[in-house]
Amino acid sequence: MGMSYIIVDHRESKSSVPFLLKEMGIRVEFKFLEIGDYIINSEIAVERKTLHDFISSLFDGRLFQQVDRLSSNYSSPFLIVEGNYSEIEVYVQNPKSVYGALVSLLLIYRINLINVPSERETAVVLSSLAKQFSRKPSYSIKHAKKESFIDQQIYVISSLPSVGKTIATRLLEQFGSPKEVFLASTDELAKIKGLGPKRAREIRSLLDTSWKRYRNYFENIGK
Repeated sequence: MGMSYIIVDHRESKSSVPFLLKEMGIRVEFKFLEIGDYIINSEIAVERKTLHDFISSLFDGRLFQQVDRLSSNYSSPFLIVEGNYSEIEVYVQNPKSVYGALVSLLLIYRINLINVPSERETAVVLSSLAKQFSRKPSYSIKHAKKESFIDQQIYVISSLPSVGKTIATRLLEQFGSPKEVFLASTDELAKIKGLGPKRAREIRSLLDTSWKRYRNYFENIGK
């Protein structure tokens, strides 16, 4: 068996994790990744966050957007959070809002959530994943090189709940542009093959729900 292999987002070069992985015998290849920070294979991708970044991304809206894209594109998505949960009170007045978000990640997004104390332990977890699933990742072309204009439109639409490339293409063929897809009613979306009423309602809910109201929900959990 050859050397275990991980694709790493180029922004992760600022951390020590990729270099620790190399010390552990893992081959690292830096690329620009739009989804995830570490790609193990075509099914496993990992988002890495410090505790501070985890909390910041929760309240500015990035967290659920990132996690949704991760779980929509990989069947085994992982989120590694570095830090001690006992320090949550340092960052927020109401820690229960953070725990509410953690529950949502586990139940709604089916995220494999791992908490570690530091970057070294992150590297250990990644190394273990790579060695157990050591084939070279089947790396999607849309992540590897600049997309065409049409590919970008499909990619935007495929980020919606329950929408993959095939359904995204059907939506664009039916409505003509991403803008018209986003403006389509629940009934119009439900007529698209592969969606149906339930998934159409999920899409409209995502597009119509106030971001500020959604954020405030987590801030107020437990009050």
